[in-house]
Amino acid sequence: MMRVGSVTLFSLWLGFGSVANAQINQPPLDQFSPNPLEITTPDPLLPILPKKGESLDAEQSQELAAALDMLNLEAIAKLQAADILGAFEIWNRELRLRRYLGPGAEVAALNRVGKIAWEKSQQLQLKFITQRLQAIQKEVLSEPTINVELWQSLALAFEQVRAKGPAVEVYQKIIEAARSRSDIVAEAQTLKAIGQLHTNWLNHEKAAAVYEELATLIQENRNLFVVIPPTPNSTRPQPGNGNVLPPVTIPTEEDALKQLAFSYEQAKKPLQAIAARERLIALYLNQQNLKAIPPLKMAIASNYEALGQLNLANQYYQETYTAALVVQQFSFASEALQKMANLYRSQKQWEAALKIYQVQLTVEQQSYNLYGVMDTYDQIGLVYMELKAYPQALAAYQRGLEIAKQLNHKQEYFARKIQKLNQRLKPSS
Repeated sequence: MMRVGSVTLFSLWLGFGSVANAQINQPPLDQFSPNPLEITTPDPLLPILPKKGESLDAEQSQELAAALDMLNLEAIAKLQAADILGAFEIWNRELRLRRYLGPGAEVAALNRVGKIAWEKSQQLQLKFITQRLQAIQKEVLSEPTINVELWQSLALAFEQVRAKGPAVEVYQKIIEAARSRSDIVAEAQTLKAIGQLHTNWLNHEKAAAVYEELATLIQENRNLFVVIPPTPNSTRPQPGNGNVLPPVTIPTEEDALKQLAFSYEQAKKPLQAIAARERLIALYLNQQNLKAIPPLKMAIASNYEALGQLNLANQYYQETYTAALVVQQFSFASEALQKMANLYRSQKQWEAALKIYQVQLTVEQQSYNLYGVMDTYDQIGLVYMELKAYPQALAAYQRGLEIAKQLNHKQEYFARKIQKLNQRLKPSS
C-alpha cells in the first residue's frame, strides 16, 4: 500500500470551512447536471487524490473519516434549518470523498444519505446516488475475490433508494456465491430477502416463485433449519414509506409457506394458495400445533367457495368446525357453521341450513356467547320466513328478543319482527 500526500487534521479543518462556504455560490443541480458524486477533482480535505492502485494509510483514513463525519453533522444542521439544497450540497461533497475510504464506507454513506433523500422526496439526489451505486456494483462484481458482506451492503443500499432491479441482481450474485460454497443457510436467507423485496413492490407472482424455491430448499435440508437462532444481518428499508423492516433472519419452513400462501392469494391464484396451505397444515400436524390449523382450513374453504367448488368448500368448512372444537376455538367453529349455513341457503337447502343453525346455537351456548346466540336465532327466523313457516319464525324471533333484552341490544329490531309476524298470523275478522 502506497501513502499519498500528507493530510493533517489541521488542514482538514481549514478545508472543512473554506469549501463549505465556497459551495454557497454553486449553481443548483438539475436533471442535466453531471453526477456530483462522480467528480474526482482535488478537495481541500484531500488536496492530493490517491492515484489508481494507491490508498490512504491508516492515519490519513482516520483523519479523513473524522472530517467527513463533521460534514455529515453540518449537513444535518442545514436540513434541520430547512435548507435542503444546502444540506445535500454538503452531503454530496462528503459522498465524493467517502470513496477514498473504501467501497464499504462509501456504500454505507450512500445508504444513509439515500434514506434521507427518499424521505425528503429528493428524486434528483436519488438518481445520483443510484448511479453511483451502480458504478460500484460494476466494479465490485467484476473483482475476482468475493466480498459477500459488501455485496449485502450494496443490495441494502439499492433497496434504500428503491432501485429494485439492481438490488435483485446483487442478491442473485450472493446466492451464486452461497451455492458455490454449499452454504445453504445463506442461500435461504438471501432468497427470503428477495421474496420480501418482491412483496414490498407488490410483485406477488415473482414473490411466490421465490418462496416456492425457498420452501423446497428448507424442506430438503430440514436438519439445517432446526433450532437455529435468528441472526440479523442489517436493517432493511421499507419501500414506500421509509420505515425500517425487521432484519432478515434465517427463514423457517413455516414462514416460507405462510409467505407462499399469501403471495399466491395476492396474485389471485387460489389453487396454488390452497396447495401451500395444505403443506402448512401438514407441517403443523407434524409439530402437533393443532391451534394453527382451523384458520388454514377456513381459508382453504373460502378459496374453494370463490372458485365455485361448493362441495369442497362445504367439506373444508366442516373440517374447520371439527378442528376448531378440538382446540376449543369456538369462534372459528361458529364462523365455519355460519358459512356452511350460508352455502345451504344459497342453494335454497333450507332444512339443511336449519340443522346447521341448531348446531351453531349449541356452540354459542357452550362458549357463553349471548350475542352469537341472539344472531343465530335471527338467522333461524329468516330461514323460517323463506319457508313461510311463520309460527316457527315467530318462536325464533321471540327467543332472540329474550336474549336482546338481557344484552340491552337490538330489542327494537326483534320487536318489529315479532309485531309484523303477529299481524300476519292474526285471524282476519
